[in-house]
Amino acid sequence: MQHTSTFARLLSAALMAGAAGAAIAADPAPATAPAEQVAQAQTAGDAALTSQVQAALQQDKDLSALPLTVSSTSAGVIVVKGAAPSAELAQKAVQLVQAVPGVKEVRNEIKVG
Repeated sequence: MQHTSTFARLLSAALMAGAAGAAIAADPAPATAPAEQVAQAQTAGDAALTSQVQAALQQDKDLSALPLTVSSTSAGVIVVKGAAPSAELAQKAVQLVQAVPGVKEVRNEIKVG
């Protein structure tokens, strides 16, 4: 009787382990790699930051009429392009962009004149 009881326990354990392995193998949804998740979050964050910068420029009465565009090259790096009639307005735009929370660097590509 001792042999039957031990055999039954081993068989039961083997069946349970097999069922668990099959359930794991049958999972059809592959997990997104952590690097992909970080890249997706970063892209979404850059888009939100770019929108915040554009809104800040549009809210300024001196800068809203200027043909300025903003884009993000990487996390927190904003590129400001366009034209300004004076160096003072170009500098004001850069300072305003730098003041937006989340902006780490501003690349000034504003043409003056």
